[in-house]
Amino acid sequence: MAAAGVLAVLAEFLVTYVIMSVLALPLWTLAVGLPLFWLFQWLISPVLISRGARDVTDDPAFSRLRDMVRRIAEASGVKPPRVYVTDDPFPNAFAFGNLVQGRGVAVTRPLLDILDENELHAVLAHEVGHVRHFDMELVLALGLIPSALGSIGGFMLYTGQMLLFAALDEAALLLGLVMLAVGFLLTVATFFIQIFVLWFNRLREAYADLHAARLLGPSAVYLARALAKIQIYMSNVRVDPFKGIVLTVPPMRIRETNPDDLLQKWSREHVSPLADILSTHPHPAKRVRSILQWANRV
Repeated sequence: MAAAGVLAVLAEFLVTYVIMSVLALPLWTLAVGLPLFWLFQWLISPVLISRGARDVTDDPAFSRLRDMVRRIAEASGVKPPRVYVTDDPFPNAFAFGNLVQGRGVAVTRPLLDILDENELHAVLAHEVGHVRHFDMELVLALGLIPSALGSIGGFMLYTGQMLLFAALDEAALLLGLVMLAVGFLLTVATFFIQIFVLWFNRLREAYADLHAARLLGPSAVYLARALAKIQIYMSNVRVDPFKGIVLTVPPMRIRETNPDDLLQKWSREHVSPLADILSTHPHPAKRVRSILQWANRV
């Protein structure tokens, strides 16, 4: 996933550069063009994320779901987000939005089908935790850092190559080599910063779990049970990695078909610290153990 992030950054740079080349714009406008492109991404991202989702905030058929989100938001001290339902073929829930577009919480129909009311309440408490902590804005802002460095690195690599090919003296040759070296270092740094961004994502997921545990107390065990149900469902689902879908529980192979058996396995499972280093979410076993510990403390 980190490598995919680096490739996305480089693709972003190349697309911007090609557009500027077609329009015959000078290279210095890259410094203006990319920030404007990132601002556009920030503004349009809630629309892209919610594509295919239906706003059911005012739909009487989903009044129970809306009231559940409203009660959780009030208990969390935040303005109730708008509620969306999507027809995606797998159980998932996510929070999205920003200060300009507003915030929303979306759930898929399969999630509504497989979870009971207590489990759904726990999952929604987790998602409202993201809203409470401004996680959507924080993660997007932090993600701009590798994007910026990767774009600058790509620009310097390209410019360094052009200087080497066109060098007429030692000064131009030296400048080209320096730009290539700096561009290479920035590209490598982008990979490691992307690893840090993924760690930050996992940290925010843990905080959202903690928020749910504080709200629910001992009932936070329903969040763990919901994760187990989602994992069992996802073990038989193929997810296209090129669609960039971020799932509450990434698919993995498991033998258990009963959520209680899976929870027992996770509670005993030893997970390597590197098991989820390339994931946006902590390993389910780590999450479940933390949730159960918090549920027993609060």
